[in-house]
Amino acid sequence: MSLTVPALHVNWTGPHRAGLRRHRDRALENGPYGMPVEEILTCVHSAHAWRAFHGGVELVTDELGASYAAAQGLDALYDRIDTSLDALDALDVDPLFYFAAGKSYAARLRAAPFAVVDTDLYLRRPVDGLERGGFVFAHWESVGNDVYPPVPEVPNQAGLDLSRWTFDTPAANMAVSIFLDDRHRAEYAEASMAFMTGNAGPSATAPIVRQTFAEQRIAPAVARSLGVDLRPVTERFWIVETEEWDGPSYADRFHHTWNQKRLLRQFPELRPAYWRYLLEDLLWRFPGTGDLLLSVPALKECADLVRTVRRDLAAHGPSLIEWSTP
Repeated sequence: MSLTVPALHVNWTGPHRAGLRRHRDRALENGPYGMPVEEILTCVHSAHAWRAFHGGVELVTDELGASYAAAQGLDALYDRIDTSLDALDALDVDPLFYFAAGKSYAARLRAAPFAVVDTDLYLRRPVDGLERGGFVFAHWESVGNDVYPPVPEVPNQAGLDLSRWTFDTPAANMAVSIFLDDRHRAEYAEASMAFMTGNAGPSATAPIVRQTFAEQRIAPAVARSLGVDLRPVTERFWIVETEEWDGPSYADRFHHTWNQKRLLRQFPELRPAYWRYLLEDLLWRFPGTGDLLLSVPALKECADLVRTVRRDLAAHGPSLIEWSTP
């Protein structure tokens, strides 16, 4: 039996409201807030898979995010919707730099154990070893590059004392982050928010450096300083410098869209094929989600594809995913 650990989906719309357009669906870029089709599909799968393997799922968002979820019928995915992220607007945290600040803020609001799972990631099997405690994250990433420069080169204009923590590990990708030690959770969340607050002045570093440091360097550094066990879900290692993977595949453990987003933006004609893949994976594992998908207004453009995939799966099973995948 897998350990019961509740999960949070975190959706802060502050970056959208501030003008950041990170969507891979160009039709959404200049209009009202919305999620692209592929992220809605992974969001639905993410919530169902986590509930099947580990426990309940909540949405932590703001009023705009909650209204969007309700309008799309996606509120049905969650045990609870918390709009605490409205309070982020009053803080000196620049949403154009810190587009994932909602995750750090949400970590201040809950006591461990809990997980934060990105809406573009879903599990294919339970995460192993949660009963051991500590801090579990998706995978390691290389440091000493343009995304993760040496610590002294990271902009720290608020003057946070970084010497308190031990920066001797690679970066921890936190597309899934499971907090099992409350000392670590509390110190990480406070340190991350303190680093982001008032730290948006000019810098020669790439804009992504501050957000990745606030999460993916600080979280493992705090764990190391506290003596908290930290370990990845998969041993697969992302080499930032060459944008290549090293190590065994993680495909049997989880699916993460992140690496496909730039490709989908560059070649939007590929998106329907990717939708087909995501729909097979979702409807093969959770066939009951089909009716929800057909009721979501933002999925109207792929409604015929939903029906086709349903019919094909019933007739001959999946064609794009492995039958043996749980």
